[in-house]
Amino acid sequence: MSHPLLSPVPSLAEAVDGSSGPALGLFLLSGSSLLAELCGTLPLQWVVLDMEASAMSKQDALHMLQALTGSSCAPIVRVPYLNHHLIEHALDVGAAGVMVPKVDTPEAAAAAAAACRFPPEGQRGINPVRASGYFADVAGYLAKANARTSCVVQIESALAVENADAIAATPGVDALFLGMGDLACALGQPGVMTGPAMDEARAAVLRAARAHGKQAGIFAYAPELARAYAAEGFELIAFGNEVKLLRDAILSGIDSLAS
Repeated sequence: MSHPLLSPVPSLAEAVDGSSGPALGLFLLSGSSLLAELCGTLPLQWVVLDMEASAMSKQDALHMLQALTGSSCAPIVRVPYLNHHLIEHALDVGAAGVMVPKVDTPEAAAAAAAACRFPPEGQRGINPVRASGYFADVAGYLAKANARTSCVVQIESALAVENADAIAATPGVDALFLGMGDLACALGQPGVMTGPAMDEARAAVLRAARAHGKQAGIFAYAPELARAYAAEGFELIAFGNEVKLLRDAILSGIDSLAS
């Protein structure tokens, strides 16, 4: 009998290529393997296990990755910050890729990409414990991992937008992902995701991604924004996180019973 862990983890590239429109995903903040497993049963192409914006531990992330095993949902780990060890660890325990926050320069992008790839393309250390099926096929994993692993860098500042073309040109970077909340703050309009400055930033990142054959992703704070971003051509759209969606569902239920 073949265990699902011994099959390749769905890649982010496959999620995009297999989608008739943008590949839809969620950010997961709770650290709950139960909710991660639920997501694996839904028509979601990818999820982000968010270790930056939550209290999620390494063990929480491992349990969530285990819960997603065998699903068609590509699991991405957002590491708390650019750190070689944290990136390696997320990949070694079975993530399909990592999302690195606050990447402002091509130098930072190159460091993130190097941590994601084995030599000679990068500098990732060789210890893929769970990723290789607990050493079931290390050679096979090493042969395929560089091509299947996604390095997603976040554009979250005015400097990052200014450097978007150089960041997109960085070898080993697969996707540019706009962090709209931090970007809005950086552009002097906290909590406001619309307006000329945000329009110009999105357009600059899209141009850079397209010019260098990279994926473009974005976090949408409302359904109408998600639809607009899809029309603009973003390939990866996160339409929320599970905590806020649960809150919205509970309030909707209360409203329906009170009416």
